[in-house]
Amino acid sequence: MLLFPGVPHEHQLTIAAETKSKQSINQLPKRLRARAVYSRLDQGRLKHIKDPWLLYSSHRKVNPGEIMASKCLRGNVQESITRIRKAFMAGVNSVQPHELIRKHLQRNAESLEINKVNYTLKNNVYVIGFGKAVIGMIRPVEEALRNSDGTSHIQEGVISVPIGIQDTFAKKPHLLPSENSIIEIVEGAKNNIPDEAAYAGARKILSLAQKLKGNDLLLVLISGGGSALLPYPTPPLTLREKSELVKSLSKKGATITELNTVRKALSQTKGGKLASATEAEVVTLILSDIIGSPLDMIASGPTVCNTDPVDAAENILHKYDIAITENLKHILDKNALEKIKTNPNVSNCIIGSNETALSEVLSSITKTESDGQSVILSSSLSGEAGHIGRKMADFAANILEILCGNKALQISESDLCDLCINDSKASLMDALERCRKSKTPIWLIFGGETTVEVKGSGRGGRNQEMVLAFSMSVEEKLQGSTSTGEVVFLSGGTDGIDGPTDAAGAVTYWSSFNSGVKSQLKEAKEQGLNPEDFLRNNDSYTYFSELSSGQYLLQPGHTGTNVMDLQILLINPFN
Repeated sequence: MLLFPGVPHEHQLTIAAETKSKQSINQLPKRLRARAVYSRLDQGRLKHIKDPWLLYSSHRKVNPGEIMASKCLRGNVQESITRIRKAFMAGVNSVQPHELIRKHLQRNAESLEINKVNYTLKNNVYVIGFGKAVIGMIRPVEEALRNSDGTSHIQEGVISVPIGIQDTFAKKPHLLPSENSIIEIVEGAKNNIPDEAAYAGARKILSLAQKLKGNDLLLVLISGGGSALLPYPTPPLTLREKSELVKSLSKKGATITELNTVRKALSQTKGGKLASATEAEVVTLILSDIIGSPLDMIASGPTVCNTDPVDAAENILHKYDIAITENLKHILDKNALEKIKTNPNVSNCIIGSNETALSEVLSSITKTESDGQSVILSSSLSGEAGHIGRKMADFAANILEILCGNKALQISESDLCDLCINDSKASLMDALERCRKSKTPIWLIFGGETTVEVKGSGRGGRNQEMVLAFSMSVEEKLQGSTSTGEVVFLSGGTDGIDGPTDAAGAVTYWSSFNSGVKSQLKEAKEQGLNPEDFLRNNDSYTYFSELSSGQYLLQPGHTGTNVMDLQILLINPFN
């Protein structure tokens, strides 16, 4: 009989599955071994043993039947999905803007310390901002600049934020400005698309910056989504023309870097033009949503000097077969001849990024998982979402075979390259070796941002599309395999919004034990869903909404932050 830590010897438990008898696990029929494990307490009361690792805490050698029971509990996919969701949310919570601002902004009497630099306060502070996470930055900025008598060094401010965000956070006052705030809030850019409301906000922001003098301090708050919330097309180009242009590029698969290059070339505020429009000292606090956090690309770099080649935007338009109209040609030619003045008193500070979230995901897993290994493999995952999903499935299947001893410990350079794994190969191989020897799980963590080439008319986003493609491919790759274990994969946007949907992403699973294979794909087909049709139509949101009443969608709502996407891959070998 197993001995559990902390349980008196006279109350040691007899393990049984579903039955209430004292027979041992290895005497039960196989169909019952894969069910819940129960323990008999004194007076016949039954209590569910939720922690599968208790089964390994024996004071004697466990028999094969008990090991099987332990493996069954390890194969509880729903528990694994819950754990992987929690790890994702730990990453999201680590990049909450109000906490990041407090870490980087410190009031010292009549000066403000930002990134170890002190700025003199003389009732001379102005605040502007744009982005999905900016509204959460305002309250801590106001608190730092408020005096003991209730007055403030902030004289005026304007921020441009997503439409509806104040209502979204109505029950989260810590994410909203103070009740007596003098910061004007302009909402716009519905579905992350520049509109007239955002354009009006951009005009107010530029107007405020232009009137400031050299002894003023302009705090600029930027986060992901800032490009759509600061639209100011260079005349004679209209907002509609510019929006249609960017939309066409996005549909054809242009990267975020390419999109921002074009935006900078066609804007009155981006590419350093906002900073050049003011005489004030400028300090920009940035929550990055770009791979590698290049300052000139985040929100299209409104306070960073544009170093793009003069023909960069035009080359991108040619690459994606975008017609160059007369208005476009006029602006591009003008940019080639015009030299924009620069503001020498500009400081840009990254306060949070995808790497920040990845580190917290790793820390969360390390704290909560009693064994196994966890590794951050990439913070630069990019490419077409469906393609990456398939490559991720290939990668997962190969690793499960390795951990189960059915393949040699070897990962090809092409597999690493496909998933943008550049500097972490040694850590991956070391973790795989340890997990293969101990038959314990491995957690692999990725971050970045992919794109979707839209060919259908469905509704979805890059994360949901990636998970759907993974689900289909991992089933195919492991068909007929003798390896047993579970594979769980999650991909989600840290802003809580994946494409024009109310989901951040999705999670999927594949599991194999003696009783056979269980998978999300099989679950879908049992419900009459054809995943191939949904993927072909870029309709991943509809697919996950209809599958098992939407239980595999990630739906945290607007999170108040944005540092791109997180992917978490859990591979747990059983044999």
